[in-house]
Amino acid sequence: MQTFDLIYPERSVFPFKTMLFPDGQPHVKIDAVQVEKADKEQPLRILTRLNNANDLLLALFVKNTLDYMGFGHIELHVSYLLAARMDRVMLDGEPFSLKVIAAMLNQAGFKKIRVFDPHSEVTTALIDRSYAVTNHFFVRDALQDYAGRHPAVKPCLVSPDAGALKKIHKLAQSLNIGDVVECMKERDVRTGALTNFKAMTENLHGQTCFIVDDICDGGGTFAGTAKMLKEKGAGKVHLIVSHGIFSKGISIEAIDEIYTTDSYRQVDNVHCFPISKYL
Repeated sequence: MQTFDLIYPERSVFPFKTMLFPDGQPHVKIDAVQVEKADKEQPLRILTRLNNANDLLLALFVKNTLDYMGFGHIELHVSYLLAARMDRVMLDGEPFSLKVIAAMLNQAGFKKIRVFDPHSEVTTALIDRSYAVTNHFFVRDALQDYAGRHPAVKPCLVSPDAGALKKIHKLAQSLNIGDVVECMKERDVRTGALTNFKAMTENLHGQTCFIVDDICDGGGTFAGTAKMLKEKGAGKVHLIVSHGIFSKGISIEAIDEIYTTDSYRQVDNVHCFPISKYL
């Protein structure tokens, strides 16, 4: 499949340039000479991050341009989806943000939309012809990387909260890992404050734990969970997250190592895998 690559422009099947007009509107100019030489019957995908509103607009503008240029099968492959965490109305007076984003994508008429490790199943329920790409291969690669340096370690997977619970058991089954620790926390949706971290185990006996989740933003969930796990006897606690935002930096209390992808951005000084391996 041909790739119009908005994440790694140098790898794109067609050269293009992007810019912002003075009013902030994004714009794209695709090399029409190169497009005329292309096989327009061959499927083409737009590979992109949708980190913000301008990323979304740019992807839709690219789709519109390629439609006019005669391509019949265009897919959208999304490494990070704007508003995926807002998958319901949290409080009165707030929007159902994911539903708004989904409506815009549905209107564009993509043949297929693939999303890497979306926050919940609501994403694929709302977006037409959409498919979730699991984190299984990414987590496998992270664990293999660690095992290469620590071959004697038997990994223990950790679900940090109820939202990650369904995914963690599917992941453990896929990777044939028997040790899974389920954790819980309480969050005040008005303030975001996290309290009352718990684990469904009493003693971890020096095990090496890998907390697995989709997104790390500020890192508070993982700091609280890691601290609690070490209080219960964990030897090392590592973090594997598909989408590394790290809005408060990559130093997270009680976390020993971090694995992520460049789905949201390239992250230095952690183990960061290219999203092109998984999407």
